[in-house]
Amino acid sequence: MSSLGNLIRNENMKIYRRPRTWLMIGFLVLAIGLMSGLMKWDDSRSSPDNWQQSLTQQNVQYQKQLAEDKNMDSDYKEFITDKFKINEYYLAHDMNPYALSLWDYVNSSASLILLITILTVIVAADMIAAEFTWGTIKLLLVGPASRSKIMLGKYISTMMFALLLLILAFVVAFAAGAALQGFDGLAHPHLSVGADGLVHENSMIVNALQKYGYAVVSLLMYVTLAFMISSAFRSSSMAIAFSLLFMLVGNTVTMLLSRYEWSKYLLFANTELSQYLPGNSPIRPEMTLGFSITMLAAYYVVFQIVAWTLFTKRDVAA
Repeated sequence: MSSLGNLIRNENMKIYRRPRTWLMIGFLVLAIGLMSGLMKWDDSRSSPDNWQQSLTQQNVQYQKQLAEDKNMDSDYKEFITDKFKINEYYLAHDMNPYALSLWDYVNSSASLILLITILTVIVAADMIAAEFTWGTIKLLLVGPASRSKIMLGKYISTMMFALLLLILAFVVAFAAGAALQGFDGLAHPHLSVGADGLVHENSMIVNALQKYGYAVVSLLMYVTLAFMISSAFRSSSMAIAFSLLFMLVGNTVTMLLSRYEWSKYLLFANTELSQYLPGNSPIRPEMTLGFSITMLAAYYVVFQIVAWTLFTKRDVAA
């Protein structure tokens, strides 16, 4: 285990010694800063002067939809009903949902996990292929560590980098929210409608972590895919290019093929677990959360097996 620890330390040194890594970290911080500034600027322009009247008008529209559309989808009907109840709760308890709090900045930062995924995919795609590009693969393999342990060290180091970016995004967004809005909204609750049909006050930090959690699933799958691709190429630029191509084009291709029943078995049809949140719909109506988790687990195992086979059986002769 100590040799694995040394491998992880060495891989982390390789990651953080490269100027590219710090440029990526700086770019992430800058993106969160710009997003926070835009949210603050837009708040003064788009927030309604009379939020009570705005919510009342929304509920009138919801009631009209529920009364007129007799063939409304059951999931959407439940979503509309829940929105109506939450608006009523806001009005009854004099809670302005349009008022920005630091949690709005944290929740919005979850959308930037796509950027974190791209940055981590670049690192993952470069982890193994770069050893061949630099010609250091032979020096790495002559050591006492097995190929499997070398690969595990690289994978753990990559996921540690992803974890660092996630923590950094959360902390920077929290700090930006506190600086721009103060700590007054720290105790604000997140409202949701329970199975009993009543509105419940929940923890905002739990809601924020849930948003991060859904996004992390896709991050894990894309990074593992990139790691597998890195095992297949001797050129780091090719590995990065193909990894980003699959990541950026995969969802679009899946949407185009969504009319076919077999499309539900594609990786990109299952990576976004947020499609099962209230108000959203999966790509295929017969898909369930359990089905997507099962498919992702199967893909994850396949990616790991292929990556391990390619790296451990590969000829490293010049």
